[in-house]
Amino acid sequence: MNSTGGNGRPGRPARLSRERIAEAALQGDVTTLTMRELATRLGVSHSSLYRWVPDRDGVLDLVSGVMVERVLPEDEPDAGTWLDWLTRLAWAMHDEFLAVPGYAAHVARPHRHHPESFGRLRGRAVAAFRAGGADARQAEQNWTVFGHGVVRWLAAAGSAPTEPPFGRYLDTLLRGLPRQGEERPPPLRPEAPATTTTAASPSVGDEHLLALTRSLVSESAKVRERACETISDWARSFDRREARTLASLLASAAVLEQDADCLESELNALGELSASGFVEAADIAALRRLPRDSVRPADVEHLDDLMDEYFPQQRGGAGPPHR
Repeated sequence: MNSTGGNGRPGRPARLSRERIAEAALQGDVTTLTMRELATRLGVSHSSLYRWVPDRDGVLDLVSGVMVERVLPEDEPDAGTWLDWLTRLAWAMHDEFLAVPGYAAHVARPHRHHPESFGRLRGRAVAAFRAGGADARQAEQNWTVFGHGVVRWLAAAGSAPTEPPFGRYLDTLLRGLPRQGEERPPPLRPEAPATTTTAASPSVGDEHLLALTRSLVSESAKVRERACETISDWARSFDRREARTLASLLASAAVLEQDADCLESELNALGELSASGFVEAADIAALRRLPRDSVRPADVEHLDDLMDEYFPQQRGGAGPPHR
């Protein structure tokens, strides 16, 4: 007899469990899933399903619990394995999230994430960054950039990922985060990049790079737009690593962008970064998934310029691909 949580009917065997509900939800596109469709998959009545989960959000919480359990490595990261641990975590997210249609897009959208499952994911990832030498504040910032960066790439890729290869993107993303012994002291004026007085390559520093990447994945359109404007203003101040990291994030963000003004700013920032000579075609190849007719007529020139420069064959040009 099942009496779990008072949901089972005394004297009758349970036909449902939270595990069964989660597994059934994972069998289709979670973005279009309805409670009635889920009940049909499970072979139960609509009302019976509501005895186990309060609503669709409750179902997605169960799904997230299963997904987090699948992607977390079994071992704990330490000073010698933290980078490999994060790499394995990201690849597990790649494989598992893309295996379920719509799940990556669901996670990438601003919404209430299940505090227990995603809190566990965040805690383990922060521990990995701490093992790599980051202090508590830096580890939290690294997780924000890493987590959002991976999820946004997966959401843009959908179920049929194309260029840039995820491994290349992940390598660029991880190289853009401060590692043990690499963090530079913050500049005296946080609102502007540090200037260089030597022949060394320009660089805005890790503190600014992290602030920009966090702003690019903000839920606020105004914050994202301001970040793009700053990148455009500082385009000549980034070193190769910084320029390529930001270009990859901007390209993925543009594919997902729903705000027309933000999309204009993202494309403009990419154009400014491309003038540095540091950005490679693989860094912004996500733009090839951005439909031209989704861009405002006044802004489409930005997209066309980038496509002509980096992917001339796709635009019908005769020249070789950029780098």
